[in-house]
Amino acid sequence: MAEVSDMPLFDDFGRCVPGAARSPAHPRSRRYFTLLQPKIDYVASHARLLSCLGAGTTLDAAAFEARAASILSRLESDPRTAAIAHGVAVPFILPRLTIDDMGQSLDHRFLPAVREAFEGTYPDYRFANHHRGGLEGRTGIQPESRHARLVAAMSRSELVGIYFPALSEYSLPAALEQVTALPEQFLLAGGVDTCAALISAPGLLLRTDSYPPLLWLGALSSEQPAMGYHFEAYGFNLTFNRRPHLGLAAEYWSCGLTVLEDG
Repeated sequence: MAEVSDMPLFDDFGRCVPGAARSPAHPRSRRYFTLLQPKIDYVASHARLLSCLGAGTTLDAAAFEARAASILSRLESDPRTAAIAHGVAVPFILPRLTIDDMGQSLDHRFLPAVREAFEGTYPDYRFANHHRGGLEGRTGIQPESRHARLVAAMSRSELVGIYFPALSEYSLPAALEQVTALPEQFLLAGGVDTCAALISAPGLLLRTDSYPPLLWLGALSSEQPAMGYHFEAYGFNLTFNRRPHLGLAAEYWSCGLTVLEDG
């Protein structure tokens, strides 16, 4: 059960304050690895999501923009959550889809869609999936992440949501602990929503003037508890892989939060 408090849950840069985390999380960030707010062109984002992912069949770009704006307005109206809007926010659409095997859905639909969106937007750069052997049968949902709600909702209808990379410098265990103390509308981001955000804004991790963080898919479980899946920039290219996290925090690492329109 989330604790009720009037204290702001996010700092002036939109980072979630790690007040409930017992596992490693940096109390403050020196903001060395950061993302810039991408310019959201809803017409272009909707077209990419529709073409690459098959999402957005039941709404047009104007409805996408209006529904995303409604999510932000709801968050900004609550003093506890208003400051999340000071950080990076990426609206996305998820298709109506029943997911029986998360790894299979990522392998066959979502990761290829990220590749198509990224390379279509940046033809001089490449997306590389370095994870060998496939994900089918190898990944699930962390029970504490609330991500199962998103997957269940996907089976009923298309979803509009916003991805916030607000859990910077958290260990993965700390991200799970923190999300349970946030209002119920906050879900820990996993694979499908992070992929949809990268299709909506393919240049999210593309920095020419500084260094972007690695984005963990914190809501996903792995065959090995100390391993996790992530997106990462390699030069100006985009990569997907897994690596050990060992329950530690690093300033290079970030997890995401997702908020859906009916949250």
